[in-house]
Order: sequence, then structure tokens, then C-alpha cells
Amino acid sequence: MSEGHTAGLSTVGNCTAPTSSLGTRLTSARLLVLAPHMDDETLGCGGTLGLHSDPSRVHCLFATDGSRSPAPLLPWAGRIDPELPTKRRTEAIAALSELGVNHDNLIFLDLPDGRLSRHQDTLTENLSETVRRLRPEVVLAPFRLDAHPDHVILNRIARKVLKTRPDQPAFAEYFVYHRMRLLPGGDIRRCLRPSSLVRIETAASATVKMRALMKYETQVTITQSWQDRPILTPESLRERCGAPEYFMFSDPGEGLLEPFPRRRARILVAYLAQRFGKRPKDRLLASLQWLGGRGRVR
Repeated sequence: MSEGHTAGLSTVGNCTAPTSSLGTRLTSARLLVLAPHMDDETLGCGGTLGLHSDPSRVHCLFATDGSRSPAPLLPWAGRIDPELPTKRRTEAIAALSELGVNHDNLIFLDLPDGRLSRHQDTLTENLSETVRRLRPEVVLAPFRLDAHPDHVILNRIARKVLKTRPDQPAFAEYFVYHRMRLLPGGDIRRCLRPSSLVRIETAASATVKMRALMKYETQVTITQSWQDRPILTPESLRERCGAPEYFMFSDPGEGLLEPFPRRRARILVAYLAQRFGKRPKDRLLASLQWLGGRGRVR
């Protein structure tokens, strides 16, 4: 994942109170958390998992091998650590242990990071088998309009698998990214049906969430010579651990934009602009910075 923002979390719609039946299920039910990359589960759900009454009922499936974070924006600016998959798996086991989840409850599919779209059949097969075997009461996946393509694919496959099950579990989407600058207020959650949102107050588990995130050393520290900052900065960590967590409960069979009662065209444009515009912009800025650095060396 890449660093995000969490300003304005306390004013997102008229969310369902954390004492509601849906909120209670998130901290007591048999959960299956679907994470595209190691750390997404803690960033989006770590505070809630830290409040769970019985962590032995929590399982987490990691879809990718985490082999591309951190990675240089410019291929010639540095190299990716070939040991990242091993390191990030070890970090995930340590992070979930902080949240009380045993390593036996973790599933690693090890599909190529950043390439889930090319492995949808394998992902579908593995997820179907996992849901059949574990019979979760609630499945959690990244938000459907997330900024990272792996997050979007995992959400899509989760909805595809769950909508065909006769014993369909509840489905909740968590937020790793929520900022969309082209929308009013810059927060995609403000555009959702308020009745579908659940806010979990996680102040009581903020410390354990921070401890869990700090286990992801490859994400919270500078580990490569070409890095000028970690993936997750201290400021970002404080914001994420100090804010409530939000979840959108939805019907896996509904259309992509059905959770949005209005402004659907604007939301779609804002999403596409962020999804396909951010990385080229970041690469352009990195190229200019690199060229400027070369000029100073000369």
C-alpha cells in the first residue's frame, strides 16, 4: 500500500453506532479478512481486530506476495529487495500476533504483487475453497473503489464468490484509501448511503494497532538506499491509529455504484482520475527530482 490520509474521519455521514448489531458482529463474529498485501488488514481493520472478543475466530487471507513494496517509481533509480516476500510474510505473522491472531489462522496465496488482474481464476478458486472451509460469518475486503488495482480486484472476486453461496456471509468493505480530491469534502465515504456505514471507535485498541503496524519494518522504516521516506510515515501512522475505523456493509450481488445514492457519474470520474492519473503524476515528479539531482551532481 502507499501512504494515505485520515483527516475528517469523525464527520462521515450519520454512521451506524458501534453498538449496533453490525458493529457488534465485527468484534465477535467468525471473520475472514481479505488483504491484498501484508499491512492492509492492520491499516483498515487493525483497531477492530484488536477489540475482537475471541481472536481465534479471526482468519486472514493475504492475496499477494508483497514483492513490490517498497519499489522505486523509476526502474533505473534502484532495485527491489528480492527478499521482500519472505520479510513481509514474517512481518504479517508478527503483526497479527500483536492483534491476538495465531499464525495458523493466516493464509498466504503468494500471487504476484501488482498483478492480481492476471490471476483472477486462481484467486477465485482459492477464495471459494477458503470460504467453503472456514464458513465465516463476516467477510471483509478492501473498498470497491480503492486506489490500488490489487484492492479493486480482490473486492471484485470476493463479491463474485460470495453472491453465489447459498449460505452467504455478511460482507463488509474496509477503507485503506478514502481520499478523492475531485469529490465534495475529498472523502469517498461521504458519498455512500449513511445507513450502510458502521463506525468502530478504536481508541481502546489504538496502542495495539500501532504495535502491530510497527512490525511491518519494510513499510515503516527506510530500508533501501534509494528511499527518501518510508511507505508509512510517522504522521500517517499516528493519524491511522488515532482515528475510528469505518466499514461499509453491502450486498455482494449489487452493482458497482449502487451504494452511492447520487452523484454516480461524478464519483466514477473522480475514481478513474485518481486510479489512472496518480501514478503517472508521481513518476513525472520523481523524474524531475532525479534530473534535478543529476544536475546538482554535475
